[in-house]
Amino acid sequence: MILKILGVGILIYLLWAFLHHKRKKSLTLPILLEYVLTAALALVLIFGVIF
Repeated sequence: MILKILGVGILIYLLWAFLHHKRKKSLTLPILLEYVLTAALALVLIFGVIF
């Protein structure tokens, strides 16, 4: 249950970041990669704390 909530939160975060930068026409690969790596780090950290 907690992992599903975490997964949905991360997907919302990534979708928001993508749409925000796409709207401002500032979406580049390094920016997208930064958001993906930040989301992955948050997933690993929270997963480690829970389990």
